[in-house]
Amino acid sequence: MRALLRNVTLWSLTLGHFCTDMLSGAMPIVVGLYLKDTLHLDLAQIGLLLGAYKLTSSLTQPLFGYLSDRYGGRWFAVGGVLWMAVLQGLVGFMPTFTAATIVAALAGLGSAAFHPQGASGANRAAGANKTMGVAMFMLGGNTGFALGPILAALVMGWYGIHGTWILASVALVIVPMLYFLTGQAEPTSDSARKSANWKLELNPIFTTTGIVALILVMSLRAWSQESFSTFMPQFFVNIAHFSKAEASLLSSLMLFVLAFGALVGGMLSDRVGGGRVMIVSMLIAAPLMATIFILGDQRSFWVAPFLGFASGAAWPPMLVMAQSLFHKNAGVGSGVALGFVFAMGGLGLQLTGWLAEPTRLGLYTAMLLLCAIPVLNATLVFFLPKVKKAKTQPMIIQPVGAVAAD
Repeated sequence: MRALLRNVTLWSLTLGHFCTDMLSGAMPIVVGLYLKDTLHLDLAQIGLLLGAYKLTSSLTQPLFGYLSDRYGGRWFAVGGVLWMAVLQGLVGFMPTFTAATIVAALAGLGSAAFHPQGASGANRAAGANKTMGVAMFMLGGNTGFALGPILAALVMGWYGIHGTWILASVALVIVPMLYFLTGQAEPTSDSARKSANWKLELNPIFTTTGIVALILVMSLRAWSQESFSTFMPQFFVNIAHFSKAEASLLSSLMLFVLAFGALVGGMLSDRVGGGRVMIVSMLIAAPLMATIFILGDQRSFWVAPFLGFASGAAWPPMLVMAQSLFHKNAGVGSGVALGFVFAMGGLGLQLTGWLAEPTRLGLYTAMLLLCAIPVLNATLVFFLPKVKKAKTQPMIIQPVGAVAAD
């Protein structure tokens, strides 16, 4: 643990993750509470705009992951943050829904460039403590994602919709620091890169059923999390009659504790197994999701931290599992985990927005339907390979049904 805390490579990537996810965390507030009023958007349009943002930041991640594995990731990491900040800063200046959607979709490419390199670099830098290292990397992103709504509410409250440039400036200030820190993290030679196997190979321990289950678990988790984060402020403003500041604070409270839930989930996964952590956290999250909407008042502030903690704990073992699927191409595995499945989450976000329209199910019913997804995911975990960490050996992956000491 002390070695990880002194790891410059890991902390530089964590800093970059903070920047990108801070901007991502701000987007539901920027679009759902402020751009909505400026451009007169309905819930379906909000879901479409944010869904396009998520799709472009997701679908291209496997490609960026492959390229970062092949050519090195310093410019993917630094350039990704820079690109995302500039384009996202322009969103608040767009005069039409179409223009805002196009610019937001382009901004998502910056996130797609950064995440595979960041996650695979954290995996390598952590050594034998892979899940813990990935959890630390995710702590930066989750903390940024949690602060994003608070910063957005403060900045947009002061400067209006054009405050998107103020949010972008926070990331732009950090870009030079990220450049020099990742320079220290860059390999000193190309030998490892040249000797790598650039033919994509799946880990033979994964059966077809295991691969399908992994994709479903991560895609459904992304769907529920993205929809929850996007439409929860809408629910508490429109139905629970919270102020915009109160709704943003509730979102940030949940997301902030989610960051520490991910860190604890990573630690527990290295000790007791990722499968157990995923199942328990999902089964705890489902009733808490329902409770926060059923209460629909100030008591939700007491539920939000527990929900965030439970939701966050499941994510580090999922990511490590995806990286192990492409065991010779960690960047591709990270791109699939952080990219393709979040693209599926973006599609789910658009579906949730469509269902939430008053002429269909309505926002309240649509949000309650999301509560069933963690229960389904907990069932699918039983079809995944078991991941355990031996006391003196690197991570071991066993097929379902194998005898495990944990």
